Amino acid sequence: MSTSPTNQTDTSPCANQQSQPPTTVLVDTSLLIEQLKREPSARPVREALAPFLFKGASSYSKLEFKRAWLQRLAYIHDVCSKPDVTCVVDVMAWVNQKLGAQPKRRGGLQTCFDMLIRFLDLDSGAINKRAQLARLRSHCKRSVLDGTAALLQLITAEFKGTRCVRAEEPARENPDGSLNVTVPKCRPQNAKCAIVAFFVSNKTAFYSLANHVDTLPDPSGEMKTMQLHIRLALADPRHLCQAGNCARLADAIIALDGKQMAVFAANNDTEWVHISNVLQKPLLNPLRHNP
Repeated sequence: MSTSPTNQTDTSPCANQQSQPPTTVLVDTSLLIEQLKREPSARPVREALAPFLFKGASSYSKLEFKRAWLQRLAYIHDVCSKPDVTCVVDVMAWVNQKLGAQPKRRGGLQTCFDMLIRFLDLDSGAINKRAQLARLRSHCKRSVLDGTAALLQLITAEFKGTRCVRAEEPARENPDGSLNVTVPKCRPQNAKCAIVAFFVSNKTAFYSLANHVDTLPDPSGEMKTMQLHIRLALADPRHLCQAGNCARLADAIIALDGKQMAVFAANNDTEWVHISNVLQKPLLNPLRHNP
């Protein structure tokens, strides 16, 4: 008497492989940064990523990290030296006044406050205001100069498909004690990276991402911007060599750089939900229910 296929156990290697949870994850810049914030923000990210044996990140994330994190640490470091800033409360008031009045810089304001709150978590000693201010400035300096090394400790390996030169330029301390975290402007005539070759080799995927935006009933501004710059690059890939243009495709670039990973992990659903759908990857956002 033959056994029905529905009662048989499939013990083939393929079946065993399919039953195993994914072990590789691409970690977006947003979640790399979250792990450097205070413990309540960092913990859910660490716990969500812990089961993955291989945590990959695009080297392009180091460029985003420089702009979104290191430059703001350097900004706080500079504010600490202002003549009328005598304590950490003055730093917070300065940052709030300068950045809070500019709607386009509200993200930077929030990041600066995240940094200051993290510092206050670490600096719990009973010291005078001037000493605490000096300690904040020293903390910012160490965090900027050691920032990229700290970032790389969070991952297993980085992918360098774009060979972004700006991502590899280290933060430096100037002779006057200020910090240099500038990102020089790129031009097509002096491009030294591989962004053009990277875009061309992933042209089909970029094309699909641009077309996907047309299917969205109410696409976000970020998705519209991404679509615009993809289509400009489809007409001439050297468009991405102009200062700032590649940054408009940052999440798409990072995703395609790590497309071999089984799972994508990111905090900004506005773009990553759609990118993950187009590239047919599950998306992990450990902060979606932990605002």
